[in-house]
Amino acid sequence: MLFSKIIGQEKLKNRLIDTVKNQRISHAQLFLGKTGFGTLPLAIAYAQFICCTDKKENDSCGICKSCVKFEKLVHPDLHFTYPVNTNDHIKSKPVSDDFIPLWRELFLENPYFDIDDWSRKLGTENKQGFIGVDESKKIIKKLSLKPYESEFKIQLIFRAEAMNADASNKLLKLIEEPTDKTIILLIAEDEEQLLKTITSRTQIIRVPPIEQPILANKLTEFSSSEMADKVSKLAMGDYNFAKSKLEKEEEDQYFFKQFQTWMRVCYKADIQGINQWVEEISASSVGREKRKRFVLYAIDLMREGILRNYAGKEFQQFFGEEEKFVGNFAPFVHARNVLPMSEILNEAYQHISRNAYSKILFMDLSMKFANLLHVKNVHL
Repeated sequence: MLFSKIIGQEKLKNRLIDTVKNQRISHAQLFLGKTGFGTLPLAIAYAQFICCTDKKENDSCGICKSCVKFEKLVHPDLHFTYPVNTNDHIKSKPVSDDFIPLWRELFLENPYFDIDDWSRKLGTENKQGFIGVDESKKIIKKLSLKPYESEFKIQLIFRAEAMNADASNKLLKLIEEPTDKTIILLIAEDEEQLLKTITSRTQIIRVPPIEQPILANKLTEFSSSEMADKVSKLAMGDYNFAKSKLEKEEEDQYFFKQFQTWMRVCYKADIQGINQWVEEISASSVGREKRKRFVLYAIDLMREGILRNYAGKEFQQFFGEEEKFVGNFAPFVHARNVLPMSEILNEAYQHISRNAYSKILFMDLSMKFANLLHVKNVHL
């Protein structure tokens, strides 16, 4: 990865580049900060610059054999370790090498991914990832060999705080006295979870949040400047959080428009309008997972409506155009129809998960809503 592709962090980039130019590369370094600040891409860009055979003034060349391999994360002298666990394919003693294709794929999709993204990629969302003693043995064996192509062997340990005590202790000597031409780059978010004996043997590089104006400018690649500015302020310098939030905001806007149209045609019992809406929500471009998220969004909006009726605005979670719509929609969601509405939406979610034919499902749902929206509330 090139330094130029990293968002912001100019001072830190220059500092890392100077260590290479001045031949003052520490053998063990700890990049400390949220992954959304750029700890992982910074470490990889640093490793690429170290190994580049035609270094430029402020970056790797990007075209030498070493850089080409780094860009694909296939350089033989770049080794990766990260938290793992068993999944449907690896049943026992998991180590990082078992999952390297998934690691490369995820990094190339989003270099700023976090540990939750990685767990989802592995299919281990319900298990905590770890770096165990088997992994430490692998690291020691790899780093005992001579470099294949570059001057240095570089070992990168992502989320180093996931090392258990046995793994950490086994690596202590290697971190303190590495084999010849070896550089170890650890990446962590929580310094407190690392053994003091580990942190005391590394040069700590604290990666700060991305500056808000720089982050906002980056987000304009995906959204309007107004939305980018709003989300960048919420993100506190975390690009991964900002991008996820932006994607959710845009998807929620799509869901809101769909829900708004749906309720209007259902209330009017507009068969032609319902047919058209069902065609749109059932289109292949929407997809099963997005339809499931739409149903969850509808459930949330129904909940907001009932809260508005009985608790006022104290617990509101919708704002702007959505909040205005909820205010108008709330009278149609009340004690006499909210339970059947929630039940049919929850059933729809289950049916979508089981690959139900979406056109029939949403048409049936629409007919039921057309009736339920006209149920009168009883005022005591």
